[in-house]
Amino acid sequence: MDRRHPRFPNKLAVLGVMLVIAGGVLLLRTSGRLPGLLALWPLLPLLTGLVLLYYRVFHSGPDYYVFFGTSLLLTGLLLLLTGTVVVVELSRVWPVFMTVIGVALLSYGLRKHGAARVTFTIPAAAMILLSMLFLPFSLNLVTTDFAAFVGVWWPTLLVGMGVALIVAHLARGRRR
Repeated sequence: MDRRHPRFPNKLAVLGVMLVIAGGVLLLRTSGRLPGLLALWPLLPLLTGLVLLYYRVFHSGPDYYVFFGTSLLLTGLLLLLTGTVVVVELSRVWPVFMTVIGVALLSYGLRKHGAARVTFTIPAAAMILLSMLFLPFSLNLVTTDFAAFVGVWWPTLLVGMGVALIVAHLARGRRR
């Protein structure tokens, strides 16, 4: 029996992604959210990220493609959305970029094993948590001054570290 390998085995996935991007751009255009073609420049990092993730998933590219691909994909998506759908100054949503890098680092770290996993996932979780702390202040959703907020709520760091140590102890006990 002759089993041939298709020339382009992932064509459905690639075609699906292309249709999603084309449909999204056309939807922005027909809804009046796309001021001009110059507003589509964030598609460059978005597509670059998709290509890196494609090579990592379907062609066994290096693991760091997960980090860079996810970072570029999410950054391009964020820039596209803030320039077209939700027009907001980047100086107000800067903590979201911390979230993007934290998610990318988390996706990369979860592919690792042992100590390397912890080396990447702990800083990723810290970046995501810090970005969630800074975002309400950046968007002016919280009227309190940040220094006053930290002055009152800093002991929650001790509580969080204590809970983390208790969870680590319980997880270690279950493994034994």
